[in-house]
Amino acid sequence: MGRSIFLLILLSASLLFSRTRIIVIIDSDVEFDLYQVIYPPSVFPTYYRPTQASGFNPNGIVLTVGYQRIGSQHDISDIYVATRGSGDFSASVALEQLYFAPANEPMPPPGVDPPGGNWRAFSILHQQIEHLEVSGAGLKRFLRPQDYIFKAESDDESGDQTITLYYRVYGL
Repeated sequence: MGRSIFLLILLSASLLFSRTRIIVIIDSDVEFDLYQVIYPPSVFPTYYRPTQASGFNPNGIVLTVGYQRIGSQHDISDIYVATRGSGDFSASVALEQLYFAPANEPMPPPGVDPPGGNWRAFSILHQQIEHLEVSGAGLKRFLRPQDYIFKAESDDESGDQTITLYYRVYGL
């Protein structure tokens, strides 16, 4: 009788302490200050890199995604990362004028629309940007630097505008 109670307690404790923790870290805010660049450009659209960004990625951010597995029982085998924006900058500056891509994506030349390559316009809807398989025990982190560009258009109004970018991380 004593042995079966001990095994039951041990089994319950292993289920209670088994879990997968998901980690996300964004290392910087990003700013486009068009007073610091040649603006207005001679050709529209013209693309600009951030004037303020990460110290480790001067063209955007360093997104760190990871997980830590504790115990032996886990129900998460995949981690997904998605992003979206909060809405338009202003009545004439659309959210879709802000683009993101994996780090070191070439800058599109002026006059090209859309920018091509791996550049994707932000939207108010979540867009999946990463899928990671979860396996093995312990702590694992993945650095995912992201570059940003802003597309200036001829009808953009001047002024200070701010939006919020959201990153959603979830496991299945």
